[in-house]
Amino acid sequence: MRDLIMTILTAGLQLVILVTLGYVINFLYSKIGTEKTKRYFEIAKMIVRGVEQEFGSGNGADKKAEALNLIKKIVGNKLTDEEIDKLIEAAVFEMNYVLNLKGLSTTSKKT
Repeated sequence: MRDLIMTILTAGLQLVILVTLGYVINFLYSKIGTEKTKRYFEIAKMIVRGVEQEFGSGNGADKKAEALNLIKKIVGNKLTDEEIDKLIEAAVFEMNYVLNLKGLSTTSKKT
């Protein structure tokens, strides 16, 4: 019974994350364009992972500010602060999603 509840909760969480990530990416595609969005999103993912490694857990506001500044330096004035913010949020959602999947797969192997 416990495994069934965990499976349902996991599926629900994955669905919420995917829907949210899809919404953010679609918004950016409409604002920036598909190819540019993909390129900027890759940049944002690399920066978010680097900032996460540098700062560690916690300090969300500091990490976001650092990621925003680094992305601004790289892309210049090509993106607004709002667009950069959306890219950072999407990168964080994806990173957390992958980490949750890895955590769930190791948890399910232990049981």
